[in-house]
Amino acid sequence: MFPADYFDIQARLRGYMDGCLEPLTEIQETDNELIVRVDMPCVKSKDEIAVNVTEDTVSIEAKMEKAVQYERWGTFQRGVRFFKYSKTFTLPTKIDPERAKARFVKNVLELRLPKKEKVFKIEIQ
Repeated sequence: MFPADYFDIQARLRGYMDGCLEPLTEIQETDNELIVRVDMPCVKSKDEIAVNVTEDTVSIEAKMEKAVQYERWGTFQRGVRFFKYSKTFTLPTKIDPERAKARFVKNVLELRLPKKEKVFKIEIQ
């Protein structure tokens, strides 16, 4: 009824779709900082999120699990599907990574990234 490689094709397509997950992101710039908000549905806790920042980039990875139920071929199946979010982007201005702060509330990750000071004090000799 189905071609021999039907399930192999289906598994490969699922792998491609899983790799395409990318969280919705908003970047707001104020005078002193960048505020990055990332929507992360199905992420249950902050322990499932990893954030790395440099002066000009942010990398976010998170594990997501989703309960699934379906019926096929006369059987009812229930389980959990695991996905992985991954996003890296360049910031519009340089930030001070040592003063960066993050919080995770109601499935939204918020990063507060203070801008790097552009004024340097010069000592007079």
